[in-house]
Amino acid sequence: MSTAAPSGSSRPASFDGVFADPVAAAAARHLALAPAASMQELAAAAGVSRATLFRRFPSRAALVAELCGAAARAYVRAVDEAAPEEGAPVQALERVVQALGGLAPVVGLLGLQPLEEHVEASLLERSARTEEQLRRLVRRGQESGHFRVEVDPEWVLALLTWLLVGAADGVRLGRLTAGAAQRHLSATVTATLLRPDRA
Repeated sequence: MSTAAPSGSSRPASFDGVFADPVAAAAARHLALAPAASMQELAAAAGVSRATLFRRFPSRAALVAELCGAAARAYVRAVDEAAPEEGAPVQALERVVQALGGLAPVVGLLGLQPLEEHVEASLLERSARTEEQLRRLVRRGQESGHFRVEVDPEWVLALLTWLLVGAADGVRLGRLTAGAAQRHLSATVTATLLRPDRA
C-alpha cells in the first residue's frame, strides 16, 4: 500500500470540521491533549465560564456523548467518501485507511472516554452500516486473492479502532507527527491484510 495520499483523497480532518459547535470543538481539541481534563479545564480551553459550559452540557458525560456522536458521524462520512465498494480491493483499502488516518488526531482519543451503556449502544447502531461496508471490503479482497484469508474481518475492525487510538496518542505525546502516524497506520494495516505475494 502506498504511503502517499491517493489521488482525490480528502484533507486531514480538523476539529472545527468535525465539531460544528465552537465550544464542542474547543473541548474536543483540549481532550485530544488532556484526555482526563475536568469541566473547569475544558471551559477554560473553550474560553467560557464553567457555568456556561454546564448550561450547554449538563455533565461531562453529556459533553463526551455529544463529541462521540460527532466523531461517529465523521467516521461514517469518511468511509462513505472513501467508497470501499468501488475499484480494486487494495486501492479501496488504501482510500479507507487514508480517510480514517486523517481523523485519528481529532477523534482517536475519544475512544478512551467512558460512555454510558445506552450512549455506546446508540453509537454502535449508528456505525453498524459502516462496519458492514468494511467487512465486505475485507471479504472482497480475500475472495479476489489480494488479502489474507486467515484474517477475520472482525479483527480488522478492532485493529482499525485501536490503531486510531494509538495514532492519536502518539501525536498527543509528541512521539509522532500526524503524517508519520498515518504512514505507520497504513503500513500496519497492509502487513496485516495484504498477501506477501501481492504486496
